[in-house]
Amino acid sequence: MTEDGRNERLYLQAFRQVRDYILMNGLREGDLLPSEQKLCAQLGVSRNVLREAIKSMELMGMVQASPGRGTVVQAFSLDFIFQNVLFFRMDGQEKKVREMFSVRKALEMSFMREAFDAIKPADIAEMRECVREIRSRWEQGQMFEEADRRFHTVLFRSLNNSVLSSMLDAIWAVDTGFQREAKVPHLASTVIKHERIVDALEQYDYLAFAQAMLAHYSSGKYAPGDSYEEF
Repeated sequence: MTEDGRNERLYLQAFRQVRDYILMNGLREGDLLPSEQKLCAQLGVSRNVLREAIKSMELMGMVQASPGRGTVVQAFSLDFIFQNVLFFRMDGQEKKVREMFSVRKALEMSFMREAFDAIKPADIAEMRECVREIRSRWEQGQMFEEADRRFHTVLFRSLNNSVLSSMLDAIWAVDTGFQREAKVPHLASTVIKHERIVDALEQYDYLAFAQAMLAHYSSGKYAPGDSYEEF
């Protein structure tokens, strides 16, 4: 094994050991890790190896170096992890992106009954504003990704499910700007589908809501194949 390979193995081992130390000792947000000297002695690694492990943990949002204090444990959050795992260059990766779309479809369809039961009048009003912006932008020949994203975020907001929100946000980050030219010819149908979802919510009609959601996810980028055609 090369020296670089050995260091990589040691850094991964140190990463896991520091992570296990945090868990086994019940460290919480704001708690300090032991000093670099103590951790090196405890783990049996060099300072360079430990620093690489800590740097990786910082990149994942697990810890943060605090000048004058040391290394501080951060609050657990999936947002940073999902965003960094999924938000990467998608050139030549259309199959993976479409797989993410199918995951989003499965998640939203699975939670739509709970979302319908939990949604508040103020949320429905905000979604109506979103569809007005979506239609306005479409009529002006503009894309409307941000309004579309907010529309779906508000739909599931009342569930207070942070894991669901993190996963959907990460997939949206990948979707934004992906194959924009292929989507453009089919945006008129997308506008109508969003309006029908809000119509059903305003009428408190779950059957109409479920049908509108199913229609939204039955074609275009959510359908099998490589077409963006809507129907």
